[in-house]
Amino acid sequence: MNRRLFFFPVVLLFLFLPTPASGSDPGALVVIGGGLSADNEAVYRAILDARDGPGPLCVIATAGANPEGSAASAVARFDRWGGEGTARAHPLPEGEAEAAWDPEVAAALGECSGFFFTGGVQSRILRLFRPEGEATPALESLMDRWRQGAVVAGSSAGAAMMSDPMIAGGSSVGALLKGIDRDGVQLVAGMGFLPDLLVDQHFLARGRIGRLLVATLEEEGVPLGAGIDENTALVVRGTELEVVGASGVVMIDARGVVPTPPDRLPPGISGVRGVSGVRLELLGPGDRFSLEPGAMVRPAQGKTSLPPLASREWEGPDGGFFDRWAFLHFLDGVGRETRSGAGRGVGLRVEGDAVLHFHRGEGFRALGFEDGQVAGVEGTPAGLSVGPLLVEVRRGWPPTPEE
Repeated sequence: MNRRLFFFPVVLLFLFLPTPASGSDPGALVVIGGGLSADNEAVYRAILDARDGPGPLCVIATAGANPEGSAASAVARFDRWGGEGTARAHPLPEGEAEAAWDPEVAAALGECSGFFFTGGVQSRILRLFRPEGEATPALESLMDRWRQGAVVAGSSAGAAMMSDPMIAGGSSVGALLKGIDRDGVQLVAGMGFLPDLLVDQHFLARGRIGRLLVATLEEEGVPLGAGIDENTALVVRGTELEVVGASGVVMIDARGVVPTPPDRLPPGISGVRGVSGVRLELLGPGDRFSLEPGAMVRPAQGKTSLPPLASREWEGPDGGFFDRWAFLHFLDGVGRETRSGAGRGVGLRVEGDAVLHFHRGEGFRALGFEDGQVAGVEGTPAGLSVGPLLVEVRRGWPPTPEE
């Protein structure tokens, strides 16, 4: 089915992306939503435990404004958890693009047991490793090691570059009103470790649900999205996913999307025109999930059903729907709401005539750890896991009573 619902020009994707060789087992991907604490042992261990071979973990800091400083800081953190000499710095600043063509640099990358990409600006990574879509020797060496089993990890910009296409910028409001567009959500070619999954980072902290939702709806061929929160990692092994760290990951599955019939749409609507059938899940620490169609979340051991909100009826976010942490509190409220309206669904007008409507899906659950096991994020229950929710995007419709 043609899933492009809007008619905005999209940045052309680069061609000839290196992909894993047939029959091989690529290494794990550890995709971190940014803001990684030096004390988050679980995430550092996930990276170190997934190394392949005796070589160092190579820290690539191309995305950073100060690559040398970023690389040195990351090396010190990995050496703290893995022992002195665990990591090796490869600043590879964007301004030294010739390094990506240097056979000695490519050979050094070929010795790595794994790779860690620091944060910064993701487009810098692409301009050095894949200038104008051309694979450099440095990229080919890195890809070869990944195909052989080396782990590839990245935080913030180092997470965004995992997808192909990758999200290069944009806001949630702009995405809903403009779609894939320079004034909406911007998509460009990425490194392609996750060709079937769009990644967004700093997700709950920065209210990015709108731009990831629109990107998965509009970009043909990539109907799955993962919004990874800060200080949290999504560990990917083939089609199997696991959440590690402090917060959660929002999974969006638009494979069953149904466009709103044209005769039900008012004239003059740009951006998102209306869809239903999007499935959304919040996965908490320890939860596992598969990218296979129809897969169910496998909650972490020790999680139990959360008690309902006892002190007040939930009334939605206090500020804007895309404010910091607003969507996290929304999911907490939907999960623990006891009113009958929560079963019917909750609709929120988010901007102008745009309405997002959320309805509890079959098998809905709201789970968390018992008090005292781990700390929750922003006052929400520890290990919060909510879903499935079915999402409907409405444009130009009058609100229903609960909206």
